[in-house]
Amino acid sequence: MLTHHAYYIEGSLQQFAAYVDQVRAAAGLGAHDPNFVAQQYDKFGIDDARALQQLAQLKTTNGAALFFLAISSMTSEAQQALLKLFEEPQAGVVFVLLVPHGTLLPTLKSRCLAFSPNDEIIHDAAVATPTHAKSATVASKNLDVNTVQAKQFLAAPYKERSEMIVKMLKPTKTKAEADTENAGGDEDSAKEQARELLNALEVLLHKDIAKKEIRDALADIAHFRTYLADRSPSLKMILEHFAVTLPKL
Repeated sequence: MLTHHAYYIEGSLQQFAAYVDQVRAAAGLGAHDPNFVAQQYDKFGIDDARALQQLAQLKTTNGAALFFLAISSMTSEAQQALLKLFEEPQAGVVFVLLVPHGTLLPTLKSRCLAFSPNDEIIHDAAVATPTHAKSATVASKNLDVNTVQAKQFLAAPYKERSEMIVKMLKPTKTKAEADTENAGGDEDSAKEQARELLNALEVLLHKDIAKKEIRDALADIAHFRTYLADRSPSLKMILEHFAVTLPKL
């Protein structure tokens, strides 16, 4: 059971669907419990934080509520608003945040516990919901792929890094498909791949954080990650920057 009022998960937002079952199971809630709210945000701002606070207050009339939020990026103002919300927890309300590594401010992160369901919870959830184990396995495979890609990127010279970027950003839709009403999947997919690459690179670089060049690289990644939340970021320019600046490992 979830005994604290706030938890965090640092990882890929592609794991959101896999974690939904885990978070719900950890709280002992059913599949269609109205007190469970799961939402995704590309950019979480102060207005989103205020709306969340109001929604949490409404949910407390039922005695309990669980909010699972996947957030790509978060403004400092929004984090300050969440900090106040977490410092004055409402009885029965629990928050679980899924964010990229390094997103949370230290002050906000210190108010949360790392979400790590034990084996028993995962096992029970898998029995109750057969798709859970399958989705968790998919999330694990995605993490492995991202780590392998990041290792290849760091080990490669500039030319090979540039070729990896071109391949990553290559559209898979035809022009006709791109002109349809539902187009945009390629752009969203490329943005998510770029975000996943930066997250994986950051995790690998943290292993050598004692080196100044690594600390500078990590600060650079944290800075450029915020640009990914823009409506139409120049992904090629952002990734090319890291192709040139990141140390070869």
